[in-house]
Amino acid sequence: MISDVGVAFEDPGVLRVSWRADRRATTVRVGLGSSPDPHTHAPVLEVASENGRARLEGVPSGRQYVSLTVDDAVVVAAERRVEFEGPANFRDLGGYPSRLGGHTQWGVLFRSDSLHECTAEDLDRLDRLGVRTIFDLRSDEEREMAPGPRPHVVLTVSGGRLATLDPENLPDRESGERWLFDDYCAMLEVAGPAFGRLLTELANPGVYPAIVHCMGGKDRAGMSAALLLTWLDVDRETVLDDYELSSAYALADRLEPLVASLTARGIDESAARGLFGAPRWAMAGALDLLDTRYGGVGPYLRGPGGMGEAALAALRTNLLA
Repeated sequence: MISDVGVAFEDPGVLRVSWRADRRATTVRVGLGSSPDPHTHAPVLEVASENGRARLEGVPSGRQYVSLTVDDAVVVAAERRVEFEGPANFRDLGGYPSRLGGHTQWGVLFRSDSLHECTAEDLDRLDRLGVRTIFDLRSDEEREMAPGPRPHVVLTVSGGRLATLDPENLPDRESGERWLFDDYCAMLEVAGPAFGRLLTELANPGVYPAIVHCMGGKDRAGMSAALLLTWLDVDRETVLDDYELSSAYALADRLEPLVASLTARGIDESAARGLFGAPRWAMAGALDLLDTRYGGVGPYLRGPGGMGEAALAALRTNLLA
């Protein structure tokens, strides 16, 4: 059995694949294709499973999926981040193991930062991904300031406003991260109906492939993804790993102007960096609150989220394979 598959471009046209095998002396058949459906993949090579890695050359540009086949078992994986010229935090929510069995489907649901900086080439990439629906979680003010390039579903999730930050309450990085934690807890308290509407929309198989995005793709989109993955019974540590990827994908040339905009208002630089980070403890604390105050994700989505059983069941049908 193959697990812990990693896929990443190390150079243009060169894809690095790694995995963990639970037994030795087994042949892994590697396939490659532009669809997450392994039946459409062209065979590329065969390699001993104990090698734990393969290097694929001459890989076409664009979104590529790798299939690893051992006997009759097939695992599909892709590079989690999807490269764009505009959005920096656009990534696939596929490939996460569920304790219900199987894993989240690749190429079906993406989370992202704002799409307003998409170039013409980026829009072509969206088309090649087959995107049907864009869910915009931003405020009306943000949408007016930075209009999206494509039709979208407006599902505003209330979050903290950076414009109202008080420098006296943000003296260090810990205080910046604490503001995020408080914001996530406030989202759970006031945005239950919005989260419920979003996940109810995602219960409709006709919306896929779909994108869920906010401004930075980190907080409102991050909480939405955490609730969804938790309902799909992805383990807590994996949910938190997904949240932390927002820090890994932060681009310095975009982060520094944001930090500078807050320091110009008298906010401590380390606090600003905390605000624009993705501290694991902040999301972990919010999800702990989800358990202790609301009884877990199911009661939360049924209660404050107002979701019905049919929609909750459909989410698992749509997103798990």
